[in-house]
Amino acid sequence: MPGPAPARPQAARRVGYLVSRFPSLTETFVLRELEAVDAHGGVALSLMSLFPPLDRTTQPAAEAWIPRRHRPGPAAVVRALVGWLVRRPVRTAATVGRVVLDHRRRPPVLLKALVTTGVGLAQAAHVRRHGVQHVHAHFAAMPALAAWTIHRLTGATYSVTPHAHDVFIHQEGLRTRLSEASFVVAISTFHRTFLAGHGADPARLPVIGMGIDLAEHAYAPPSRDRARPPRLLMVSSFKEYKGHRYLIEALALEPRLADAHLELVGTGPLLDAVRAQVAAHGLADRVTFAGPQPAAAVLERLRTADVLVQPSVVQADGDTEGLPTTLVEGAACGVSLVATRVAGVPDLVREGETGALAEPRDARGLADALLRVLDLDDVGLERMRRAARAHVEEHHDATRAATTLVAWFRAAPDAPPTAA
Repeated sequence: MPGPAPARPQAARRVGYLVSRFPSLTETFVLRELEAVDAHGGVALSLMSLFPPLDRTTQPAAEAWIPRRHRPGPAAVVRALVGWLVRRPVRTAATVGRVVLDHRRRPPVLLKALVTTGVGLAQAAHVRRHGVQHVHAHFAAMPALAAWTIHRLTGATYSVTPHAHDVFIHQEGLRTRLSEASFVVAISTFHRTFLAGHGADPARLPVIGMGIDLAEHAYAPPSRDRARPPRLLMVSSFKEYKGHRYLIEALALEPRLADAHLELVGTGPLLDAVRAQVAAHGLADRVTFAGPQPAAAVLERLRTADVLVQPSVVQADGDTEGLPTTLVEGAACGVSLVATRVAGVPDLVREGETGALAEPRDARGLADALLRVLDLDDVGLERMRRAARAHVEEHHDATRAATTLVAWFRAAPDAPPTAA
């Protein structure tokens, strides 16, 4: 498995971070990585966004980045298309043609891909104008497509950090985007195997866990007062693959969890359905819906919860988790972890060592996993929490992850002189 790439002696490399939308309340991990890489030095960062943000709530830490964000509007996209057709007509036409070829079987996705390619052309003009040498895309679907477009037009190298739906669902053109990347970041060992099978070069496929600020997420587990009801916490969007329904079923079917209180943080398309399920099971007095919360409010909850639960499943279309950042944050803070065996989750949550695992869609197994954690004596509980914290320190330290990323950014080859 490749280790950190050797940094070449050179001036600060100009790197553009490319995301679909910024800010995004549910993508705090991107913001933290931006901050860690920016603080590390060795690269000069710019932030590029494809589309307007959807969230009304903004993380306070994101405010400082908004003035640094470049997001081209429709007029800029039209100007860039005309400019590239004049400057590099054959390459521009070939790029669009490849996008059509890769996405032709799914017209709705093709339409989004063509729009993204147009925005990518505008971002390519920005890259050329500001001398950006390398582009790093978070998510392997539309951001990586835009990064690939920039590469095709300017010669700037690019890299990708895939996560979940962007590789498990949106696989049109995935091999093209992964195979031409300077390197691809795997966020877990599961991802590394998966991505190597879909075009990423194993020699340029480092495993770099999504980093968190370990000082901010200090190890401070709450005292487990067994005289009070256990406090369960789930922080997830209300989507099918998050598995809310199985957690509600687990609480309803297990008498020994009759006094447990569950707080659900987040929002999403299945919120009303989960509310109805809670009411149907008579759990309204034991389940609290907290709505979407900024990172600071989530951290407060992690510091008082007894168990953080993530009952993820794999949808029929293949969509599932990558490795939820909230699990990493919970492990760092000393919250006991209960989760399911999907994608990269078992990298962090190892049965009996750092937490408890159940099979996806198994409410009975999930209830048993909760009981295994809640029944631990103080010595066993502390041993498990310490092991989870140690794993995070080794694999999810934002400073260490930033050091590795910067080394890979700086090792990426320069664009050929004829490409600009």
